[in-house]
Amino acid sequence: MGNDGFESGSVTLNSLLEEQRALNMRMLLAVQLRDLAAQETLQQELEELAGEIERFLAGRH
Repeated sequence: MGNDGFESGSVTLNSLLEEQRALNMRMLLAVQLRDLAAQETLQQELEELAGEIERFLAGRH
């Protein structure tokens, strides 16, 4: 039963990290296109997601 909690937690962490990778790829495209508005929006989303990841990891310790 202990593994069930760990596995469901790692899936959540994996989904957060996958979302972060997708946002990073969108940011790269926005930089290449010199789309400052998109860069600002994506930067805010990345910062919020980083906070979610930190809270998730803090809750596991």
